[in-house]
Amino acid sequence: MEKKKGTLSKFKTKKHKKMNPAKMLIIAVVLFVIAYFIVFGIKIIKLNAEKKEVEQKHQELIHHKEVLLKEYSNISTDEYIEMLARRELKLVKPNELLFILPEDIEKAKESEDDGKTED
Repeated sequence: MEKKKGTLSKFKTKKHKKMNPAKMLIIAVVLFVIAYFIVFGIKIIKLNAEKKEVEQKHQELIHHKEVLLKEYSNISTDEYIEMLARRELKLVKPNELLFILPEDIEKAKESEDDGKTED
């Protein structure tokens, strides 16, 4: 059998070169910069999502404020006061009859039971 020239000798003669410290430093800096951009890119994405949520909440609060302002302007009217007295206090005008339906009684009992359990 004949030996093939160069195949075995290539492996034996190949020397492992040590990395130059300057190259190692450059690679480390490049990896650090890449990691830096990845981390801050993720933070930017999270902040944009949070910004959208806050803007949505802001719009909801503006709408709620408008509703409250509208209700506030109605509070001092006689019609609103009468409506509240009839609904909340069950008041009636003279010569009017108040009908209490069974579902109203059940709601009243539930609200009384809730009040007793909280004590």
